[in-house]
Order: sequence, then C-alpha cells, then structure tokens
Amino acid sequence: MRSAPVAGLTQVATRALIFIEAGHPAIGLMCFMAVGMAEVSTCDITVSVGQRVGKGEQLGMFHFGGSTHCLIFRPQTKLDFDLHGETPGLDAGNIAVNARLATVRQD
Repeated sequence: MRSAPVAGLTQVATRALIFIEAGHPAIGLMCFMAVGMAEVSTCDITVSVGQRVGKGEQLGMFHFGGSTHCLIFRPQTKLDFDLHGETPGLDAGNIAVNARLATVRQD
C-alpha cells in the first residue's frame, strides 16, 4: 500500500543544500538538496568546501526516519532523461539504486 503524498512537505521539512561544481562544462554548477521527511531531525553534511567527490561517494547522512533528495541544475544544462519504461506518477515502479536517470546533452 502506498501512502498519499503530503503537499508542501519539502517546504517545511529539514533540508541541506550541497553545491557541486561538476568537472564537465556542460553541467557546471549544480545543487544536491537533501530533504529529511517526517521524523527526520537532522541532515548531516559530511563533505567540506573544496573537497573533490566522486560518483557514489558519501555527501552526508540522515538521522531518524525517511528521506528524499533533489538535484537542481542550471537552466542551460540540457538533460535527456531515462525513465526505464516508467511513467512518472504515484503508480510508477522503483528504479534501481545507481541506475542512470539522465545523460547530459552535448548541444
């Protein structure tokens, strides 16, 4: 059974913003927004300014409960999304962790 979405949850939940300057010029500056939902009381950032991180490396952690995240790109970053045959919505299936979600277009 799926729970109903809570309107406005990301506006009132604990959040942490990590700005990342990608090494690829077609991506440039992007932002990882961690959202600690419901009972989560902490978004713990473990990276520091100027630290270089690679794919799959830890940026931080949540404490006590569920969480979600969002990647925010500049308007000029062009992405082609791979939805793995799913249609976005409440009835969509899961996409495997570490699966490609998008590729950067080289326009």
